[in-house]
Amino acid sequence: MPVLRSRVPPEIARQWAGGSEAIQFALHRCADVNQRFLNNPSHRLKQMPHRLPTSRSSLSAMISLILLMLLEGEAFAQKRELTKHYVMGRMRIFYNDEGVGAVDATDSDSSGVPDQVEDIAKQLWATHQLFCEVLDFPDPFESERYKGVVCIEASVRDSAEIGGGNGVAFENQQKCRAIPESQPGEQALVMAIATKVNAIKNVTPSHEFFHLIQYGATYFKTKWYLEGQARWSEHALGLEGVGEGKYSARGPWPQKPQELQQLADMSYDAEFVLWNPIAARTDSDGLLTPEKLGKELTDLKYSDGSPVVKDHLLTGPEVMRDILIELSKQDDIAFKELGYRSWTEENQRAPENNPYIYKAIMDVLRKRAPPVGRYVIPRRSR
Repeated sequence: MPVLRSRVPPEIARQWAGGSEAIQFALHRCADVNQRFLNNPSHRLKQMPHRLPTSRSSLSAMISLILLMLLEGEAFAQKRELTKHYVMGRMRIFYNDEGVGAVDATDSDSSGVPDQVEDIAKQLWATHQLFCEVLDFPDPFESERYKGVVCIEASVRDSAEIGGGNGVAFENQQKCRAIPESQPGEQALVMAIATKVNAIKNVTPSHEFFHLIQYGATYFKTKWYLEGQARWSEHALGLEGVGEGKYSARGPWPQKPQELQQLADMSYDAEFVLWNPIAARTDSDGLLTPEKLGKELTDLKYSDGSPVVKDHLLTGPEVMRDILIELSKQDDIAFKELGYRSWTEENQRAPENNPYIYKAIMDVLRKRAPPVGRYVIPRRSR
């Protein structure tokens, strides 16, 4: 993964530098809609732009499209200002305590901050501490891609304001919000969490933070990789060291061509046929001892007194970390061999990336748990 390789043209990046969370959400939604249509050619939305424009007229058209996306739902179009904030280390949580989209007002420790907000902050802090400090995953705060980023800003909003889901993480950094704890010129990575999420019972904040780890490591964004591996990561703070496996950990590895074709069409469900089997193959116990976790992480409790790290089990963290590191190398190779000029959203999600991603996975698996056969990237027809 090269040091400087913006996925948008520099002149557009300058115009959008420090852009609002609303613009980032609109771009995210545009890209997601476009990818769904690209995966189904019979319903392809041909007028959807495949890369960000540079000309004035094209930029105007793109802005119009963004505005249409913003108007997709009335709640999002009238997105509410968040007036409250809470800071825990590098985690900054923004929320409202009244009106539509307000967080649960329960404050069991009388700290002046709602329990729901503190619990989200604790889960985000613990995810960074566990993956990046304890398990040595690529740290987005140290990524070549995210220079100047000092914090994570999480907006807690009504789910209608963030597309109806539980959460979303954005890949582009932006200027930090102006609060007493921030300094001029500081940059943040941004996510949004729905107010319906109770962090004690739901690991959405952790899932979204893991996406930031992935974004900092590689430009690849195909869903079977991005969402499948993120689903595996949920077991770090959740129950059980690994989820269900629907493919034998014994293999054969690499998988058969027809299985790879099916994998390419998957998203979250790739967890069951690739990521969980790989984890199980390389790690027999998955134990995270208190000595390894450290006292602060081991003792961290949610507002109800339950531990943030549920059961001290996570299967396969070393192989997953090594895969991300290998992907940061493979995206350089793909960038050159596929003739990309920049990492546009289309290029990040392109199915042509799949062989490079899978090769990285097999190369790491071969080192960690042989025997694993060679996987050769198919030659592209000219």
